Amino acid sequence: MAKRSVFAGLAAVAVLGLTAVPATPAAAEQSRRCPEVVQGSAPRLHPEGVAFDPTRDRFLVGSVRHGTVSVANPDGTVRTLVDDPQLITTMGLAVDVRRGRVLVANGDVAIGTRTSPATLNKTAGLGVYDLRTGGRIAYHDLGALDPARKHFGNDIALAPDGTAYVTDSYSGAVYRVPLSGPATVLLRDDRLMPTGSGNGANGIVLHPKGYLLIAHSSGRALYKLDGTALSRVTVDQAIGAPDGLLLDHDGALHAIDNTSANRVITLASKDDWATATLTASQAWSDPAPTTMARGRCGIYVLSGRLDQLGQGSDEFWLRRLGVGRHA
Repeated sequence: MAKRSVFAGLAAVAVLGLTAVPATPAAAEQSRRCPEVVQGSAPRLHPEGVAFDPTRDRFLVGSVRHGTVSVANPDGTVRTLVDDPQLITTMGLAVDVRRGRVLVANGDVAIGTRTSPATLNKTAGLGVYDLRTGGRIAYHDLGALDPARKHFGNDIALAPDGTAYVTDSYSGAVYRVPLSGPATVLLRDDRLMPTGSGNGANGIVLHPKGYLLIAHSSGRALYKLDGTALSRVTVDQAIGAPDGLLLDHDGALHAIDNTSANRVITLASKDDWATATLTASQAWSDPAPTTMARGRCGIYVLSGRLDQLGQGSDEFWLRRLGVGRHA
């Protein structure tokens, strides 16, 4: 999932005074330190998506079970920010600091407490909420653009002008949602549909040159979408089942491979992602990682214990990735 070159440079915004000031020096120290891991705890939260909010100097996490968005504190506690009954399973998140918004991808694959026959496998939505209060600004029913197909809204890439690009893991679609005006289907292509079981189009990032890079989980592939031209990126090694993506400052692409390999891989390209080379592969100690986000202290990888969905788990982890520059 999330996620995401749009956060590059946001630490500088926090320095300019947007970060809330803790009440005590001890709280300030805890807030400003750079932990290797945030050990989260919340009743069966099971977050799949994460984004960094520099106005709070906190990560925001979703919930595949409750359909919420929560603020994750350094001590592992959480506070619900968004609780919209229309959200069933919150997937990818994106923070739009300039406009004070948090964007949320919505789906329903029967793992959320709000699932229903009317929404199951029919939901691809984009919710837009006030970053400070969590109040709803807008909701876009993207699945309604093609009601005959199955849908599962998954991840978001956010452009500087506020346009959001949303993947649909079941229908093979990428949606374009401008800051004003109607949402549209940017592309629908069978190559982005699931191959057998699992998800099709999954994590998505926007390259500074304007094209999109898209993970295809079940197809074990990476795609480039330039305008409406879709092409598969030729990679020199197997990349597993890529999930969340993050484009780093130096142009490298980090991806979660949440197959049994359970790793974070790094790819580089010298030809605008016609081809790519796998430059690093880091085994991940936490089970079932899904995505990552860059915060003030670097890149953190999320494990929401999706491997424990059946019996339920109250724990999740945000662990710092040992590559890439710190802000």
